[in-house]
Amino acid sequence: MKQPIADVAVVGAGIIGTCIAERLQFEGKRVLLIDRQGPGEGCSKGNAGHFATDIILPLANFSTLLSVPRLLMDPTGPLTLRWRFLPQLFPWLMRFAWAAMPHKTAATIDALKRLNRPSIERFDALLKRTGLEHLMTQKGALTIYQKPESAVKNLAHLKKVSAHGVKVEHLTGDQIRELEPALTQDVAGGLYYPDTAHTINPYRLVTSLFESFIQAGGEFKKLQVEDFAFGEKGVELLTNGENIQAREVVIACGVYSKSLAKQLGYSVPLEAERGYNLTLPEPNVELNRPVTSFERSFVMTPMEDGLRLAGTVELASKDAEENWQRADILFEHASQILPGLNKSGATHWMGRRPSLPDSLPVIGRAPKHPQVIMAFGHQHLGLTQAAVTADLISELNNHRASKDLDAFAIERF
Repeated sequence: MKQPIADVAVVGAGIIGTCIAERLQFEGKRVLLIDRQGPGEGCSKGNAGHFATDIILPLANFSTLLSVPRLLMDPTGPLTLRWRFLPQLFPWLMRFAWAAMPHKTAATIDALKRLNRPSIERFDALLKRTGLEHLMTQKGALTIYQKPESAVKNLAHLKKVSAHGVKVEHLTGDQIRELEPALTQDVAGGLYYPDTAHTINPYRLVTSLFESFIQAGGEFKKLQVEDFAFGEKGVELLTNGENIQAREVVIACGVYSKSLAKQLGYSVPLEAERGYNLTLPEPNVELNRPVTSFERSFVMTPMEDGLRLAGTVELASKDAEENWQRADILFEHASQILPGLNKSGATHWMGRRPSLPDSLPVIGRAPKHPQVIMAFGHQHLGLTQAAVTADLISELNNHRASKDLDAFAIERF
Protein backbone atom coordinates (compact mmCIF):
# COMPACT_ATOMS: atom_id res chain seq x y z
CA MET A 1 0.00 0.00 0.00
CA LYS A 2 1.27 3.47 -0.88
CA GLN A 3 1.75 6.25 1.65
CA PRO A 4 -1.70 7.47 2.80
CA ILE A 5 -2.82 10.71 1.14
CA ALA A 6 -5.25 11.46 3.98
CA ASP A 7 -5.42 10.92 7.70
CA VAL A 8 -9.14 10.29 7.35
CA ALA A 9 -11.32 9.58 4.31
CA VAL A 10 -14.97 10.35 5.01
CA VAL A 11 -17.36 8.54 2.68
CA GLY A 12 -20.56 10.55 2.35
CA ALA A 13 -21.00 14.31 1.86
CA GLY A 14 -24.43 14.75 3.39
CA ILE A 15 -24.92 16.71 6.59
CA ILE A 16 -23.49 13.88 8.74
CA GLY A 17 -20.36 13.30 6.66
CA THR A 18 -19.77 16.99 6.01
CA CYS A 19 -19.99 17.88 9.71
CA ILE A 20 -17.55 15.06 10.51
CA ALA A 21 -15.12 16.10 7.76
CA GLU A 22 -15.25 19.77 8.75
CA ARG A 23 -14.65 18.94 12.42
CA LEU A 24 -11.67 16.67 11.74
CA GLN A 25 -10.16 19.18 9.29
CA PHE A 26 -10.58 21.94 11.89
CA GLU A 27 -8.62 19.77 14.32
CA GLY A 28 -5.69 19.67 11.91
CA LYS A 29 -6.25 16.32 10.22
CA ARG A 30 -5.76 15.79 6.48
CA VAL A 31 -9.29 14.91 5.46
CA LEU A 32 -10.63 13.67 2.13
CA LEU A 33 -14.40 13.77 1.65
CA ILE A 34 -15.83 11.39 -0.96
CA ASP A 35 -19.33 11.07 -2.39
CA ARG A 36 -20.93 9.50 -5.43
CA GLN A 37 -22.82 12.80 -5.89
CA GLY A 38 -22.08 16.41 -5.06
CA PRO A 39 -22.16 17.64 -1.44
CA GLY A 40 -25.62 17.65 0.11
CA GLU A 41 -27.39 16.03 -2.84
CA GLY A 42 -29.15 13.33 -0.81
CA CYS A 43 -31.48 13.73 2.17
CA SER A 44 -29.61 16.85 3.24
CA LYS A 45 -30.96 18.74 0.23
CA GLY A 46 -34.69 18.54 0.82
CA ASN A 47 -35.37 17.71 4.45
CA ALA A 48 -37.79 19.61 6.68
CA GLY A 49 -34.97 21.66 8.18
CA HIS A 50 -36.03 21.03 11.77
CA PHE A 51 -33.52 20.63 14.62
CA ALA A 52 -35.94 18.32 16.38
CA THR A 53 -34.56 18.22 19.91
CA ASP A 54 -38.09 17.43 21.10
CA ILE A 55 -38.14 14.03 19.37
CA ILE A 56 -36.87 11.72 22.08
CA LEU A 57 -39.51 9.01 21.63
CA PRO A 58 -38.46 6.38 19.07
CA LEU A 59 -40.47 5.86 15.90
CA ALA A 60 -40.43 2.21 16.92
CA ASN A 61 -42.94 2.28 19.77
CA PHE A 62 -46.02 0.30 20.70
CA SER A 63 -48.43 3.11 19.81
CA THR A 64 -46.99 3.37 16.29
CA LEU A 65 -47.14 -0.40 15.91
CA LEU A 66 -50.85 -0.48 16.77
CA SER A 67 -51.64 2.35 14.35
CA VAL A 68 -49.83 0.90 11.31
CA PRO A 69 -52.83 -1.09 9.89
CA ARG A 70 -55.06 2.00 10.07
CA LEU A 71 -52.39 4.21 8.50
CA LEU A 72 -51.81 1.82 5.60
CA MET A 73 -55.54 1.82 4.80
CA ASP A 74 -55.54 5.60 4.27
CA PRO A 75 -54.29 6.47 0.74
CA THR A 76 -53.71 10.11 1.78
CA GLY A 77 -52.13 9.23 5.11
CA PRO A 78 -48.57 9.70 6.33
CA LEU A 79 -47.45 6.10 5.74
CA THR A 80 -47.60 3.90 2.67
CA LEU A 81 -46.02 0.59 1.72
CA ARG A 82 -45.15 -0.60 -1.78
CA TRP A 83 -46.53 -4.09 -1.32
CA ARG A 84 -44.39 -5.70 -4.00
CA PHE A 85 -41.35 -4.86 -1.88
CA LEU A 86 -42.81 -6.54 1.21
CA PRO A 87 -40.58 -9.65 0.96
CA GLN A 88 -37.52 -7.39 0.92
CA LEU A 89 -38.81 -5.22 3.78
CA PHE A 90 -40.25 -8.01 5.93
CA PRO A 91 -37.10 -8.66 8.01
CA TRP A 92 -36.81 -4.93 8.76
CA LEU A 93 -40.49 -4.76 9.73
CA MET A 94 -40.10 -7.68 12.11
CA ARG A 95 -37.13 -6.03 13.78
CA PHE A 96 -39.13 -2.79 13.98
CA ALA A 97 -41.96 -4.62 15.74
CA TRP A 98 -39.52 -6.15 18.23
CA ALA A 99 -37.86 -2.77 18.89
CA ALA A 100 -41.31 -1.27 19.57
CA MET A 101 -41.93 -3.53 22.55
CA PRO A 102 -42.23 -1.48 25.77
CA HIS A 103 -39.30 -3.20 27.47
CA LYS A 104 -37.02 -2.12 24.60
CA THR A 105 -38.01 1.53 24.23
CA ALA A 106 -36.71 2.86 27.59
CA ALA A 107 -33.08 2.34 26.60
CA THR A 108 -33.76 3.77 23.14
CA ILE A 109 -35.22 6.95 24.65
CA ASP A 110 -32.09 7.42 26.77
CA ALA A 111 -29.91 7.01 23.69
CA LEU A 112 -31.97 9.47 21.63
CA LYS A 113 -31.77 12.05 24.42
CA ARG A 114 -27.99 11.79 24.37
CA LEU A 115 -27.93 12.66 20.66
CA ASN A 116 -30.75 15.21 20.53
CA ARG A 117 -30.50 17.28 23.71
CA PRO A 118 -27.13 18.92 22.93
CA SER A 119 -27.99 19.39 19.23
CA ILE A 120 -28.69 23.11 19.10
CA GLU A 121 -25.86 23.98 21.48
CA ARG A 122 -23.38 22.02 19.36
CA PHE A 123 -24.72 23.41 16.07
CA ASP A 124 -24.65 26.91 17.51
CA ALA A 125 -20.95 26.48 18.31
CA LEU A 126 -20.27 25.00 14.86
CA LEU A 127 -22.11 27.72 12.96
CA LYS A 128 -20.54 30.55 14.96
CA ARG A 129 -17.10 29.08 14.34
CA THR A 130 -17.74 28.90 10.59
CA GLY A 131 -19.62 32.22 10.36
CA LEU A 132 -22.89 30.54 9.37
CA GLU A 133 -25.08 31.30 12.39
CA HIS A 134 -27.58 33.12 10.16
CA LEU A 135 -28.62 29.75 8.72
CA MET A 136 -30.21 28.58 11.99
CA THR A 137 -33.27 30.28 13.46
CA GLN A 138 -34.33 29.61 17.04
CA LYS A 139 -38.05 30.36 17.28
CA GLY A 140 -39.27 27.03 18.59
CA ALA A 141 -41.86 24.80 16.91
CA LEU A 142 -45.57 24.04 17.15
CA THR A 143 -47.64 20.89 16.95
CA ILE A 144 -51.27 21.87 16.33
CA TYR A 145 -54.55 19.97 16.41
CA GLN A 146 -57.86 20.83 14.78
CA LYS A 147 -60.07 18.29 16.54
CA PRO A 148 -60.79 19.03 20.21
CA GLU A 149 -60.61 15.33 21.02
CA SER A 150 -56.97 15.37 19.92
CA ALA A 151 -56.22 17.48 22.99
CA VAL A 152 -56.29 14.35 25.16
CA LYS A 153 -53.63 12.66 23.03
CA ASN A 154 -51.58 15.86 22.91
CA LEU A 155 -51.66 16.22 26.69
CA ALA A 156 -50.63 12.59 27.11
CA HIS A 157 -47.67 13.27 24.82
CA LEU A 158 -46.88 16.46 26.75
CA LYS A 159 -46.68 14.54 30.02
CA LYS A 160 -44.53 11.83 28.49
CA VAL A 161 -41.90 14.07 26.90
CA SER A 162 -41.93 16.50 29.85
CA ALA A 163 -41.03 13.58 32.10
CA HIS A 164 -37.90 13.17 29.97
CA GLY A 165 -36.88 16.80 30.28
CA VAL A 166 -38.29 18.25 27.05
CA LYS A 167 -39.56 21.80 27.55
CA VAL A 168 -43.10 21.97 26.13
CA GLU A 169 -46.17 24.13 26.73
CA HIS A 170 -49.82 23.46 25.98
CA LEU A 171 -51.46 26.38 24.12
CA THR A 172 -55.05 27.20 23.24
CA GLY A 173 -56.11 27.87 19.67
CA ASP A 174 -56.07 31.64 20.31
CA GLN A 175 -52.57 31.48 21.77
CA ILE A 176 -51.33 29.55 18.75
CA ARG A 177 -52.86 32.04 16.34
CA GLU A 178 -51.08 34.84 18.19
CA LEU A 179 -47.83 33.12 17.24
CA GLU A 180 -49.01 32.11 13.74
CA PRO A 181 -51.86 34.37 12.50
CA ALA A 182 -51.96 32.60 9.10
CA LEU A 183 -53.41 29.43 10.60
CA THR A 184 -57.06 28.53 10.14
CA GLN A 185 -59.58 29.55 12.79
CA ASP A 186 -60.45 25.93 13.54
CA VAL A 187 -57.08 25.22 15.19
CA ALA A 188 -58.26 24.08 18.59
CA GLY A 189 -54.92 24.05 20.38
CA GLY A 190 -51.53 22.39 20.42
CA LEU A 191 -48.06 22.14 21.90
CA TYR A 192 -45.24 24.67 21.75
CA TYR A 193 -41.61 23.53 21.94
CA PRO A 194 -39.61 26.70 22.68
CA ASP A 195 -36.15 25.11 22.66
CA THR A 196 -36.16 23.77 19.09
CA ALA A 197 -34.83 25.51 15.97
CA HIS A 198 -34.85 25.27 12.19
CA THR A 199 -32.61 26.14 9.28
CA ILE A 200 -33.77 28.55 6.61
CA ASN A 201 -32.16 26.35 3.95
CA PRO A 202 -30.85 22.84 4.72
CA TYR A 203 -29.10 22.54 1.36
CA ARG A 204 -27.30 25.86 1.77
CA LEU A 205 -26.37 24.81 5.28
CA VAL A 206 -24.58 21.66 4.18
CA THR A 207 -22.97 23.25 1.10
CA SER A 208 -21.77 26.22 3.18
CA LEU A 209 -20.23 23.86 5.74
CA PHE A 210 -18.65 22.02 2.81
CA GLU A 211 -17.13 25.29 1.56
CA SER A 212 -15.73 25.96 5.04
CA PHE A 213 -14.17 22.50 4.97
CA ILE A 214 -12.58 23.16 1.55
CA GLN A 215 -11.32 26.61 2.56
CA ALA A 216 -9.65 25.07 5.60
CA GLY A 217 -7.67 22.74 3.34
CA GLY A 218 -10.04 19.81 2.99
CA GLU A 219 -10.31 17.90 -0.27
CA PHE A 220 -13.31 16.44 -2.09
CA LYS A 221 -13.52 13.72 -4.74
CA LYS A 222 -16.68 12.71 -6.58
CA LEU A 223 -16.27 8.95 -6.61
CA GLN A 224 -18.23 5.86 -5.67
CA VAL A 225 -16.47 3.71 -3.08
CA GLU A 226 -17.00 0.02 -3.84
CA ASP A 227 -14.71 -1.90 -1.49
CA PHE A 228 -11.77 -1.65 0.90
CA ALA A 229 -8.36 -3.23 1.26
CA PHE A 230 -6.40 -3.11 4.52
CA GLY A 231 -2.69 -2.93 5.19
CA GLU A 232 -0.18 -1.84 7.79
CA LYS A 233 -0.45 1.80 6.73
CA GLY A 234 -4.23 1.99 6.80
CA VAL A 235 -7.07 1.54 4.33
CA GLU A 236 -7.20 1.55 0.54
CA LEU A 237 -10.56 2.67 -0.80
CA LEU A 238 -11.38 0.96 -4.10
CA THR A 239 -13.60 3.26 -6.17
CA ASN A 240 -15.05 3.52 -9.66
CA GLY A 241 -12.10 5.77 -10.49
CA GLU A 242 -8.81 6.03 -8.66
CA ASN A 243 -7.96 4.05 -5.55
CA ILE A 244 -7.29 6.11 -2.44
CA GLN A 245 -5.16 5.51 0.63
CA ALA A 246 -6.03 6.78 4.10
CA ARG A 247 -5.07 5.95 7.66
CA GLU A 248 -8.73 5.67 8.67
CA VAL A 249 -12.10 5.76 6.96
CA VAL A 250 -15.49 6.98 8.19
CA ILE A 251 -18.55 5.43 6.53
CA ALA A 252 -21.30 8.07 6.59
CA CYS A 253 -23.12 7.68 3.28
CA GLY A 254 -26.71 7.12 4.40
CA VAL A 255 -28.60 4.27 2.75
CA TYR A 256 -25.51 3.40 0.69
CA SER A 257 -23.66 2.55 3.91
CA LYS A 258 -25.43 -0.81 3.95
CA SER A 259 -23.56 -2.17 0.93
CA LEU A 260 -20.19 -0.90 2.21
CA ALA A 261 -20.81 -2.50 5.59
CA LYS A 262 -21.69 -5.73 3.79
CA GLN A 263 -18.37 -5.61 1.91
CA LEU A 264 -16.71 -5.65 5.33
CA GLY A 265 -18.81 -8.59 6.52
CA TYR A 266 -21.41 -6.74 8.60
CA SER A 267 -25.11 -7.37 8.00
CA VAL A 268 -27.05 -4.19 8.81
CA PRO A 269 -30.89 -4.01 8.60
CA LEU A 270 -30.80 -0.58 6.96
CA GLU A 271 -33.63 0.36 4.63
CA ALA A 272 -34.73 3.48 2.78
CA GLU A 273 -37.58 5.23 4.51
CA ARG A 274 -38.51 7.41 1.56
CA GLY A 275 -39.76 10.91 2.32
CA TYR A 276 -41.41 13.38 -0.06
CA ASN A 277 -41.71 17.14 0.14
CA LEU A 278 -43.34 19.98 -1.72
CA THR A 279 -41.77 23.45 -1.65
CA LEU A 280 -44.01 26.42 -2.42
CA PRO A 281 -41.91 29.40 -3.62
CA GLU A 282 -44.79 31.89 -3.36
CA PRO A 283 -47.09 30.45 -0.70
CA ASN A 284 -49.08 33.67 -0.20
CA VAL A 285 -49.04 33.01 3.57
CA GLU A 286 -46.37 33.42 6.21
CA LEU A 287 -45.25 31.16 9.03
CA ASN A 288 -42.57 32.08 11.57
CA ARG A 289 -41.52 28.60 12.71
CA PRO A 290 -42.09 24.91 11.87
CA VAL A 291 -45.72 23.85 12.40
CA THR A 292 -46.66 20.17 12.57
CA SER A 293 -50.24 18.96 12.08
CA PHE A 294 -51.09 16.36 14.71
CA GLU A 295 -53.97 14.77 12.76
CA ARG A 296 -52.32 14.95 9.34
CA SER A 297 -48.76 14.03 10.43
CA PHE A 298 -46.74 16.44 8.33
CA VAL A 299 -44.68 19.58 8.97
CA MET A 300 -44.66 23.02 7.35
CA THR A 301 -41.34 24.88 7.59
CA PRO A 302 -40.70 28.49 6.47
CA MET A 303 -37.50 28.75 4.42
CA GLU A 304 -35.74 31.42 2.43
CA ASP A 305 -36.93 29.86 -0.84
CA GLY A 306 -40.56 29.38 0.24
CA LEU A 307 -42.68 27.15 2.45
CA ARG A 308 -41.62 23.50 2.66
CA LEU A 309 -44.23 20.80 3.29
CA ALA A 310 -42.72 17.49 4.39
CA GLY A 311 -43.27 14.40 6.46
CA THR A 312 -44.73 11.47 4.53
CA VAL A 313 -43.16 8.02 4.78
CA GLU A 314 -43.01 5.47 1.98
CA LEU A 315 -41.54 2.03 2.59
CA ALA A 316 -40.06 0.73 -0.66
CA SER A 317 -36.78 -0.12 -2.30
CA LYS A 318 -34.38 2.81 -2.39
CA ASP A 319 -34.34 2.57 -6.20
CA ALA A 320 -38.11 2.29 -6.77
CA GLU A 321 -39.69 4.88 -9.05
CA GLU A 322 -41.01 8.04 -7.39
CA ASN A 323 -44.70 8.45 -6.58
CA TRP A 324 -45.18 12.22 -6.76
CA GLN A 325 -48.75 11.91 -5.53
CA ARG A 326 -47.17 11.53 -2.09
CA ALA A 327 -45.84 15.07 -2.42
CA ASP A 328 -49.01 16.54 -3.90
CA ILE A 329 -51.04 15.15 -0.98
CA LEU A 330 -49.11 17.51 1.28
CA PHE A 331 -50.59 20.56 -0.44
CA GLU A 332 -54.10 19.21 0.07
CA HIS A 333 -53.38 18.82 3.77
CA ALA A 334 -51.70 22.21 4.13
CA SER A 335 -54.46 24.10 2.33
CA GLN A 336 -56.87 22.93 5.04
CA ILE A 337 -54.69 24.60 7.65
CA LEU A 338 -53.43 27.69 5.81
CA PRO A 339 -56.31 29.50 4.03
CA GLY A 340 -55.25 31.07 0.75
CA LEU A 341 -52.20 28.86 0.29
CA ASN A 342 -50.75 29.18 -3.23
CA LYS A 343 -49.25 26.21 -5.11
CA SER A 344 -47.84 28.09 -8.11
CA GLY A 345 -44.32 27.04 -9.00
CA ALA A 346 -44.27 24.17 -6.49
CA THR A 347 -41.34 21.78 -6.73
CA HIS A 348 -41.27 18.08 -5.75
CA TRP A 349 -38.48 16.22 -4.00
CA MET A 350 -37.93 12.72 -2.65
CA GLY A 351 -35.20 11.59 -0.28
CA ARG A 352 -34.12 8.20 1.05
CA ARG A 353 -33.84 8.38 4.82
CA PRO A 354 -31.39 5.72 6.10
CA SER A 355 -33.46 4.01 8.76
CA LEU A 356 -32.62 1.24 11.18
CA PRO A 357 -35.53 -0.57 12.86
CA ASP A 358 -34.72 0.53 16.42
CA SER A 359 -34.66 4.29 15.56
CA LEU A 360 -30.96 4.62 16.47
CA PRO A 361 -27.97 5.20 14.18
CA VAL A 362 -24.78 3.17 14.01
CA ILE A 363 -21.94 5.17 15.59
CA GLY A 364 -18.65 3.51 16.51
CA ARG A 365 -15.62 1.62 15.33
CA ALA A 366 -16.12 -1.51 13.27
CA PRO A 367 -15.37 -4.39 15.65
CA LYS A 368 -13.22 -6.37 13.20
CA HIS A 369 -11.72 -3.37 11.36
CA PRO A 370 -10.19 -0.82 13.76
CA GLN A 371 -9.35 1.53 10.86
CA VAL A 372 -13.09 1.92 10.09
CA ILE A 373 -15.51 4.20 11.96
CA MET A 374 -19.22 4.08 11.18
CA ALA A 375 -21.75 6.92 11.36
CA PHE A 376 -24.99 6.19 9.51
CA GLY A 377 -28.67 5.34 9.92
CA HIS A 378 -29.89 8.61 11.48
CA GLN A 379 -33.39 8.24 9.88
CA HIS A 380 -35.52 11.42 10.37
CA LEU A 381 -32.92 13.01 12.62
CA GLY A 382 -29.82 13.38 10.46
CA LEU A 383 -29.83 17.18 10.64
CA THR A 384 -30.63 17.17 14.35
CA GLN A 385 -27.88 14.72 15.25
CA ALA A 386 -25.14 15.78 12.81
CA ALA A 387 -23.04 18.09 14.99
CA VAL A 388 -23.26 15.77 18.00
CA THR A 389 -22.28 12.81 15.81
CA ALA A 390 -19.28 14.80 14.57
CA ASP A 391 -18.22 15.31 18.19
CA LEU A 392 -18.43 11.57 18.86
CA ILE A 393 -16.50 10.67 15.70
CA SER A 394 -13.82 13.21 16.64
CA GLU A 395 -13.43 11.48 20.00
CA LEU A 396 -13.19 8.08 18.35
CA ASN A 397 -10.69 9.31 15.79
CA ASN A 398 -8.54 10.79 18.56
CA HIS A 399 -8.89 7.61 20.65
CA ARG A 400 -10.39 9.49 23.58
CA ALA A 401 -14.05 8.48 23.45
CA SER A 402 -15.61 9.77 26.66
CA LYS A 403 -19.03 8.17 26.28
CA ASP A 404 -20.36 4.64 26.20
CA LEU A 405 -21.50 4.04 22.63
CA ASP A 406 -22.85 0.52 23.08
CA ALA A 407 -26.42 1.66 22.25
CA PHE A 408 -25.19 2.68 18.78
CA ALA A 409 -22.80 -0.22 18.14
CA ILE A 410 -23.18 -2.24 14.97
CA GLU A 411 -22.85 -5.41 17.09
CA ARG A 412 -26.42 -4.92 18.33
CA PHE A 413 -27.56 -6.46 15.05
